[in-house]
Amino acid sequence: MEHLNRYFKDYEKLTPPDSTSFCYHAPAKVNFSLKIGEKGSNNLHKIQSLMRKIGIFDKISFKFTDGCYEISVISGKILKKDIFKSGLESIANLDNIIIKAAKIYFEKLNIKDKGIDVLIEKNIPLKAGLGGGSSDGAGMLLKLNEIFGGAFSLRELQELAFELGSDAPFFLTKGDAIITGFGENIYEIPEAALPKYFIVIIIPDFGIGTKEAYNYFDDFLLTNNLNYYNIQYLDFKNIKFENDFEAVIFRKYPMLKEIKDSMMRRGAEVSLLSGSGSTVFGAFKSKEKAVAYLANLESAPFNRRIVSGSLATTL
Repeated sequence: MEHLNRYFKDYEKLTPPDSTSFCYHAPAKVNFSLKIGEKGSNNLHKIQSLMRKIGIFDKISFKFTDGCYEISVISGKILKKDIFKSGLESIANLDNIIIKAAKIYFEKLNIKDKGIDVLIEKNIPLKAGLGGGSSDGAGMLLKLNEIFGGAFSLRELQELAFELGSDAPFFLTKGDAIITGFGENIYEIPEAALPKYFIVIIIPDFGIGTKEAYNYFDDFLLTNNLNYYNIQYLDFKNIKFENDFEAVIFRKYPMLKEIKDSMMRRGAEVSLLSGSGSTVFGAFKSKEKAVAYLANLESAPFNRRIVSGSLATTL
């Protein structure tokens, strides 16, 4: 690629000093719609999803090394300690997605003498359906591209991000978007197209892995001989606020349906499982209604641990 050839000529000039620290914030997301389609030859399901970023963030800081990769994780102020600890194994098993993102970026530019030392202040729990890992990795790609002079176009970055996970390319967009295919097709929605809700998220004390959720989904379809949904979104106004995972996840974890129902009874315009769970979110038109729901949460029979400060306005 011509722009990469220009970049290699100025590589030494663009490389930042190893002692310099860099920082970025990676937002969480919720799915206002998630339709699951048929499997492709890659054994992945096609999806159509309307996704929105919300105002809860992981904070990632890093500095460059001489080729080694290190990562440390601390609990942020929002994430409760027990939820944080329960996610440490998942973080380790990821072969962390942030490290993977950096390796992919350096490899594509044939940079062999750089590594990163990363510190994550974790506020977005893993296995919660909030996209925390994908957002962290996509954010690293964006930050590295900024540092190294924009070597890749947005489309090229999205192709790199797709190697990190099906929802990672979404986090390279500025706002709401409809995602189709296996996650590689992204259609950004105008800022004023959808209401700006106040989002309340409730995260129980257990996680649900994406692979685990898809296994439930596949078993359910085989058992009940159902057809896969494959709806083509032609207009965002035609999108129904629904999540196909609810049909199976709510069977296994009925407490999550109770949370959804309670939100709808108490004034939420929309309440859904986010992604494959375990988070349930409610979208309220006013901050007052959202705060009122939280105020009544403690007395609810299904009360579980929640992210403190779980009220988050959309970006």
